[in-house]
Amino acid sequence: MTETEKLTWRAFAPEDFERAAGLLGRTWLPEFDEAPQRAASQIELAHYLAQTTWSLVAEREGEILGVVLLAERGREATDGDAWSELEARLTRTAEKDEALAEAVRVEMGGVREEAELEREYAADGPMGADAAVKLLIVSPDAKGMGLGGRLFSAALEHLHETGARGYHLLTDDSCDVGFYEHKGLTQATRRRSRAYWPGVDPETDEFYVYVYEQEL
Repeated sequence: MTETEKLTWRAFAPEDFERAAGLLGRTWLPEFDEAPQRAASQIELAHYLAQTTWSLVAEREGEILGVVLLAERGREATDGDAWSELEARLTRTAEKDEALAEAVRVEMGGVREEAELEREYAADGPMGADAAVKLLIVSPDAKGMGLGGRLFSAALEHLHETGARGYHLLTDDSCDVGFYEHKGLTQATRRRSRAYWPGVDPETDEFYVYVYEQEL
């Protein structure tokens, strides 16, 4: 049996939270020490899950190798209130520790800036506002397995089935936007960041956040 054949594909479940947050932290927040990384990644993941209406997880022998989360306009998030409550509870706990609070401030500052850009983008009702890819993450351990493409394609298949006119996603200069351009998305808008990202000072560094969109 090949490594790809060992994969299980299923919807995100609450018991996936710790492992998925760990994957997010290791992949996106390597600059943070272990405890701040854990706090920031859990809060960020809970934030996205509070908006999630559809999800897909790629798992191999108990290890989560990839996750994609969608938020669809007009559809109710799965357990949205519970995830929002978890985000608030984790944030209150992190605020009691200076190092954790700083990591959360930096990471969620970027998330809030992207959300502001997203609201501006959606204000005119573009076709891409029908849905958003809130999270697409693949473990470095899955390199070469094509998981990113398979997760992305599954999400688009779902959107086609539901009749969405299009979708969008938020990204920034720390990501490989070439992947999205290869998938046919185009840049709808960009903004020079005013937030403090890991290793980025908005006063001196040019760091951009983007909305990419695609018509279906």
